Amino acid sequence: MAITYKQKCARCNKNYVTATWKTRYVLCYDCQKKELQGVIEDPKMKKFFDIPDDFYTESSFLRSIKINYLRYGDLSGDQIKAFKSVVQSFKDRKAGKSPAKPTAEAPSKTAKAEKPVKKAAPKKTGAK
Repeated sequence: MAITYKQKCARCNKNYVTATWKTRYVLCYDCQKKELQGVIEDPKMKKFFDIPDDFYTESSFLRSIKINYLRYGDLSGDQIKAFKSVVQSFKDRKAGKSPAKPTAEAPSKTAKAEKPVKKAAPKKTGAK
């Protein structure tokens, strides 16, 4: 997990916003509220972006996805997939569940241990 810290909003310089080392231009929810207010005509996307405002206040990523949709009118498949996964993790956290983390399977006890491979000695050349 990335290290996070609080930094003042770059626009209003009043509110603190959670940031990471990758975040260059930190904006608070209040400063981006105007950009988030737009008319979404597509009913499928209207339902897609119909999530609680708490999610938008907590995540600058969710705000940026919605702003990009309002600005350009379309999202890529990867953006939609990432948006859905972040919203699901917020819902799980709100419900008290821990988000599902991929786990590596432990090797079974019945499996034979692999033998170490010996490295071949370098060949000697006859040239002197």
